[in-house]
Formats: sequence, structure tokens, C-alpha cells
Amino acid sequence: MKTLVVLNEKGGVGKTTLSLHGAWFFAERYRTLVLDLDQQANLSYTLEANLSGVDAVSLFNEPTKIPRAGHFTVAGATAELFDAERAEQTAIETFRQSIAANADDYDFCIIDTPPLLGLRTFAALLSADAVLAPIELGDYSITGVQRLLQAIKGVSQHYGRDEPTFLGLLASKFDRRSPRERTLFEGLAEEIGGLLFPGVVGKRDVFARAASERIPVWQMKGQSARDASEEIRGVFANVERMMELSHG
Repeated sequence: MKTLVVLNEKGGVGKTTLSLHGAWFFAERYRTLVLDLDQQANLSYTLEANLSGVDAVSLFNEPTKIPRAGHFTVAGATAELFDAERAEQTAIETFRQSIAANADDYDFCIIDTPPLLGLRTFAALLSADAVLAPIELGDYSITGVQRLLQAIKGVSQHYGRDEPTFLGLLASKFDRRSPRERTLFEGLAEEIGGLLFPGVVGKRDVFARAASERIPVWQMKGQSARDASEEIRGVFANVERMMELSHG
């Protein structure tokens, strides 16, 4: 099983939209496990039909297997996840053991993290094969990126694990019609081009409608949905390639 962590310490950058569509995309070809570690539970609400009956917080308490729940499987978020931030550090290793316990039952795991660099995020990083970080260009700061990369490196070094592959910073909610955003994107490409993910996710109302209707944008009608579908499926096709996933 390969594990992707969607990570940013700020909220409102499109993490849940990305995780949602990642779940729908990878479930087309892989046995997919989705872990919602954000106590706001937006991901769990949208994917309610695929909840396994095992809450994500259980993975921090003891090594836990998650029974498959159809097309793909979700370990949902609950308010108790916030308490996990105050758990003993051993909970990080317990979470990793939980991920390992499910490795034979799933091909791919996607983890939606809370908007802070705390115990839950560190546990996810310890279990990750790859990390994708959506950012809003207006909120971007090189200091924030450095803190993110240091967190990835620090957790791996502390626990003596190989670092996960950093897939890159994904420009999210990107408004192509905004001259300011285009300028910011071009400046970012010049400054840290090697850290940019190959692809963008545009700022589109259709993503909110998709979440409300609990379907991916590629099942919706209209030009905006088609454009959004092409963008976000392109993102995950690149993730699939970069993580060297293979079907069957």
C-alpha cells in the first residue's frame, strides 16, 4: 500500500477538495483507504456513505484494522481527534502500526490532515510515502514552506525512517483571470520552481457544488465542471506517476 498525505498547516487552501477527489480518482483503479484526521470532518461528511465504522482516532489508540466498506473505505473524523493532539508521543508509532496493519487490504491510502503541525500531522508524515502540499498563492510564504519541509525531515530523522517523497507545492484555488495571481505564480516558479507540483487546481465554484452533491466534478455537467475535471484528474495522474503506482 502506498500512502499520500495532503498537508498544509493553514486551513482554507483546498486540502479537503483535493483529498475528496483523490479518493474518487484512485478508487477507480485501486483499493483505496481514506483517513480523515481533521476534526472538522468535512471529508467524512461528504463521503459518509463509505464510512467503515472505525473512527480515525482509533488508529492512535491501538493498532487497528479497518474493514473495507465497498467502493472505497473511509475512517471518519470525530471531535475526539482534537484530544489526540494531547496524547502520548507513543500514539505516533501506534498510528504507523495501524497503517501497516492495513497494508495488505488496500493499494492506496490518502490522509487528509488538520491545519496544524501537531501530533496527528507528525503521525501521518511518519506513515507517508509521499506528501502533497496545496497552497494559495496569496498566502504563500517561503518561511511557511521551509517550516513544512523541516517538519517532514525532522519527523523522519527522529524516528529513523526514510523521508517521504515531497511531490511539491500545488497551486490551489488559482484564479487565472487575476493578473496578481498570475504574477505571483510566475514569481513563485522563478523562486522555487523545483518545489512546484506539475499542475494547478483553479478557483471554481463547481468544487463546492461537487462536495455538496457528493460526486466528483467529472460526473457533473457544464464547461466549468469539464475544465475542473481536466485539471484535477491531471493532478492525480501526475501523483500516480510520481508515486509509481501500478494497478494489479
